[in-house]
Amino acid sequence: MKSNKGWAAGLGAVVVSAGLMSGSFNPAVADDSAAASTRASTDAAPRSIVAQQFTLRLAADPRQVANVRGAGTDNGVPVIQYPWSGTANERWEADSALGGYYRFKSVNSDKCLNVAGSGTANGTQVIQYTCGNADNELWRFVPKGIGYQIVVKSSNKCLNVAGGLGVGNSLIQYDCTAQGAPNDVWLPVWEPNTI
Repeated sequence: MKSNKGWAAGLGAVVVSAGLMSGSFNPAVADDSAAASTRASTDAAPRSIVAQQFTLRLAADPRQVANVRGAGTDNGVPVIQYPWSGTANERWEADSALGGYYRFKSVNSDKCLNVAGSGTANGTQVIQYTCGNADNELWRFVPKGIGYQIVVKSSNKCLNVAGGLGVGNSLIQYDCTAQGAPNDVWLPVWEPNTI
């Protein structure tokens, strides 16, 4: 298991207990059924963020997660939707940035979830890339139904599965839907640190 020393430093008051994070951010405990719980609050953003590993699962089908294709470790590897298997390339760690934004770092590669080329157009591919401080790797949570839309700072667009739900479909940025759509509402789910 890779150490997250330094990465999680400065997260502030983080409370993690039995797989759940306290505060307004109340995701489900991970298991094979991936049953989702509802949020306890309607705050616009989480007040705290996990200090351990999590997956980003689709609220419409929690068996599907954000996965770095082929467990690649290079810059530019696409992030796709794929069935949960417990591997490192579908696990993320987060750190907080200013103004309620977070960076998501792949446990497998130590690279961040990133909108390719700082693009602002609908359909721009989401990839992993060396972590920095650019707006195209800063994300915030917006409550929608039982989950959250994940909005990138650089374009104010949502993390979205291209073409709707489907194994292997690319993650892209796309205009956020007012009510949340099956392919743009996510559940951050804490996972045991067993990798």
